[in-house]
Amino acid sequence: MRTKHLIPNHAAGLTYANAYAAAREGSGGGIDPFEAFPDAVLGLIVSKLPFRSAVAASAISRRWRGAVATAPVLDLDFAAAFPAAPRRRAAFAAVAAAALAGSRRHPLRRLRLALDGFFDQAFAASAANHVASWLAAAAARGVEQLELHLPRSRLAVLPPSLLACTDLTALTLRLDHNALPLPSLCPLTRLSRLHLASVSLVGCGDFFEDLCSHCTQLSCLILEQCHIGALRLAGAPQLCSLDIASCSWTEQSSVAISEMPALRTLRYSGAMANRHMINGADSLDEVVLAIEKPQALLEPNLRELLALVGNVRSLVLSSWCIEQFARPEEWSKVRLDKVRRLACIIERREEGALSIAPLLTSCPNVQELSVSVVPSQSKRRRCSDSEVQYRVIGGRGMIVRNLREIRMEYIDESKSGLDLVKLLLKKAQMLEMMTIVPSMDGLEQAKFRRRVLKFRKASRNVNIQFCATA
Repeated sequence: MRTKHLIPNHAAGLTYANAYAAAREGSGGGIDPFEAFPDAVLGLIVSKLPFRSAVAASAISRRWRGAVATAPVLDLDFAAAFPAAPRRRAAFAAVAAAALAGSRRHPLRRLRLALDGFFDQAFAASAANHVASWLAAAAARGVEQLELHLPRSRLAVLPPSLLACTDLTALTLRLDHNALPLPSLCPLTRLSRLHLASVSLVGCGDFFEDLCSHCTQLSCLILEQCHIGALRLAGAPQLCSLDIASCSWTEQSSVAISEMPALRTLRYSGAMANRHMINGADSLDEVVLAIEKPQALLEPNLRELLALVGNVRSLVLSSWCIEQFARPEEWSKVRLDKVRRLACIIERREEGALSIAPLLTSCPNVQELSVSVVPSQSKRRRCSDSEVQYRVIGGRGMIVRNLREIRMEYIDESKSGLDLVKLLLKKAQMLEMMTIVPSMDGLEQAKFRRRVLKFRKASRNVNIQFCATA
């Protein structure tokens, strides 16, 4: 095993060559050069290895026996450690306890506990005790970043020793939709990044209130595939990034955000809550709305959301959000004047691409435009359930005088794709660069390229480039 590249230069005043030379001068040669290495360097070496290999490395010699306990980074993944022997839970528990038994002199920067398959029906009670003792040992070593994956089990609960990890700055909890309530994280006052995945947050109204009031250094909050009833965030002075990804909502769900002076980024994907109350969103700089089409008719809710967070510098919209702008009689009051960077993710070549023209009418000051079409298996025209026909009527009323850069990915030679390229070249008077990634290759791409280059261009300085890949 080559480990020379894993050793930092001048670690504790020693390099590989210096240690080897010193050992040969002192005893005449024949000594392992790693004998003179400090424990911190050996721990750094084994931290670069998978946990199973790190445990095997500790059996090389007596000098390496305690190297795992000095590692600053540990990845305890039960499924990866014993992929062919899932019944070796006691052996995994023993080596995990030995790895976490280090002292405070060897601080633990990052710990990952992935325990899928560890909570067997006969071993569940012992597994819960092991998890509690491991987190207590990690707290004693001052763990700073913790990632905990617990499977769905009646005994797979968060132990109280988790709250003893008061040095945590980043915490990731993946609980596989466990129905047990989530404890308050008030003792974790140094927490700056919190990632909750597959967590049930229904009935946890005080959880976010305590989080904002006690974890004042929180700067990033990620909610992934959680089940939420009411999301109320207020009074987090340093929260700058909020990510709500693929969450499910109750019937009376709501999102309330207020008193967030540092909030810069909002990413909202998947299903949408029934009500949004966002106050003081002037600090937002980037908003991603990758919202799926709801089962119920929620266009007024979407208009309310865009009116609250739409005036940002960077805006990313999903295909369903883009298609709503094809109804100008309903969206004429929505103005996105501050948007400078606009990204559109389209799933339907026919409807989605043609609805960009009304969207650009609402974004008169956009300077960078990105259009990405998800490749589809069929080129047949498909209409939405409401049977709304989308057309680019010569681009009347569309103003893109500030548009300077356009990037279009997976555009084909269908009428909708060519019409969109033709319209943008015709209307963008300040356009400097257009990059096109066609969805075809060979002769079809050459034919598409010739047709595009013949279009009328409003800007004399435009440079059209064709790329093979995105």
